[in-house]
Amino acid sequence: MDNLIIKNASQILTMSGSKGHPLVGDKLGRLKIKKHHSIVVKEGYISRIIPDDGLSELKLDKFRIIDANGSVVMPGLIDSHTHIVFGGDRTEEFYLRLKGKSYLDILSSGNGIYKTVNDSRLMKDEQIFEETYHRVKESIMTGTTSMEIKSGYGLNLEAEMKLLNIINRISSIGTINVVPTFLPLHAVPHGMTESQYVDYVVEQILPRIGKEIKFVDSFCDRGAFSEESTDVFFREASKRGFGLRLHADELADIGCLKLCEKYRLKSVDHLIMTDRRGIDKILHSGAFATFLPITAFNIANGKYPDIRQFIEAGIPICIASDISPLSINSNLFFAVYLAVRFSRISIEEALNAVTINAAYSLDIADSVGSIEKGKVADIIILNVDDYRKIPYEYGTRLVKTVIKSGNVLFENM
Repeated sequence: MDNLIIKNASQILTMSGSKGHPLVGDKLGRLKIKKHHSIVVKEGYISRIIPDDGLSELKLDKFRIIDANGSVVMPGLIDSHTHIVFGGDRTEEFYLRLKGKSYLDILSSGNGIYKTVNDSRLMKDEQIFEETYHRVKESIMTGTTSMEIKSGYGLNLEAEMKLLNIINRISSIGTINVVPTFLPLHAVPHGMTESQYVDYVVEQILPRIGKEIKFVDSFCDRGAFSEESTDVFFREASKRGFGLRLHADELADIGCLKLCEKYRLKSVDHLIMTDRRGIDKILHSGAFATFLPITAFNIANGKYPDIRQFIEAGIPICIASDISPLSINSNLFFAVYLAVRFSRISIEEALNAVTINAAYSLDIADSVGSIEKGKVADIIILNVDDYRKIPYEYGTRLVKTVIKSGNVLFENM
């Protein structure tokens, strides 16, 4: 890895000063910005952030100099909700939606998740890995340096283990920081009842999940799993020490947020249909609320979550891509644009939501999510001179340079 100096930035968004806690309320809307400063990186870590006129003190021939003149510099983006590991594609589903078919219509016909499950079971490990890693590289080129990755397209022991092994293989490469999540409750397999499948997961799959898996998740919604089934799964998973994440209120409010009263959930995600009572349940549980505006753009018929209600309630907020075979888009800057445009959140709040807050949501804020001395040098340089231009120029090539652990992974010349 190189020793680096990043100098001449028009703005350095540090996202610093959270003091061990995610940003909530008014603090979420504040950006810590440095001008006329340089970032010194040594052996993959941020060594110093110093005034530009202090560079003369350093032996510059020992460093690779990156001139960020006219650019915003900020922490690498953190995608806290993805389904990026899968086999096959669902191109036809895109056209079915254009013809008016709903998510549940497609699912009930045996397509949707079921098509991806079938493809993922049949495809060889190497092919799934190659297709997935291509998508991961696309994410890196749009500024993502850390990513939660869920399983969930196996729905049996063999296939789920195959997907988890691919997640671990991607993690081992080191080009992106990976937080693995086990998502067995994604859909009820054909030939089993919901209760039969949950029992199978608890008795046959969960005991095989290693400690390298940080979190488990459940899709608790209409057409997926009930609050009661998720409760059974969460009870056993929590006994084994796994953190709990939850899909809820994407398609309908079926009471899944009652689980916030019973468990210390790390994050509750989607929340398009959440009412004031649900917001209160999330607040009292201490969970993050994670919003996925690209999925709303694709399937929710123009209905976006009202993020402002959650911010005003004092809930810590994240924004993620939800990349999946349903929505092949991992560009977090597009997610930021949609959130700012349609979900009543400011650009300052949104940028904190895809950096430092997302890091706290994944329990990795001690090493990434902000530009501070001692943290891993996960840094991106943008093709804008002011952060307020990010949503304005969302359709352009925003990312100029991606640095992961002090290594320059991508340069858009």
